[in-house]
Amino acid sequence: MGEQAGAIPLMRLPISGWSVRIGRAAADRAALEVYEGLRLADVCVATPVSVSLLRGAWRNPRGGAGWALAWGQLPTGVSAVTAEFTGGGRTPVISRVPAVVIERTYWVAEVAGDFAGVTVHAGPALVSGRLRRSRGR
Repeated sequence: MGEQAGAIPLMRLPISGWSVRIGRAAADRAALEVYEGLRLADVCVATPVSVSLLRGAWRNPRGGAGWALAWGQLPTGVSAVTAEFTGGGRTPVISRVPAVVIERTYWVAEVAGDFAGVTVHAGPALVSGRLRRSRGR
């Protein structure tokens, strides 16, 4: 997989500047490709065996304008996801964001601000993680 010359992103994320697009893996399974600029940051391949509800979670580079981004795979029977981004410090900031669902298989959510973690709500499933620092574009 990887970005092909002239490939058009499915969606350019306006806050982070990252982009996502749908590719195809073996057996014609949908694959979500996530790009930081031109660099392929992640490929998530749909599989019913092991669902990655929270596949990736990143935030702005040090010194840059604050943003947070998370993505993953939808569990079977779930059609909506909410990402709850949380900040650190003495007065934690919380921002609940409805995720954009892509091809009824994946989701992606982003928000402006300084955040350190994310909790994902997808039907009865709940998973939390820390945001990794982006290297910048």
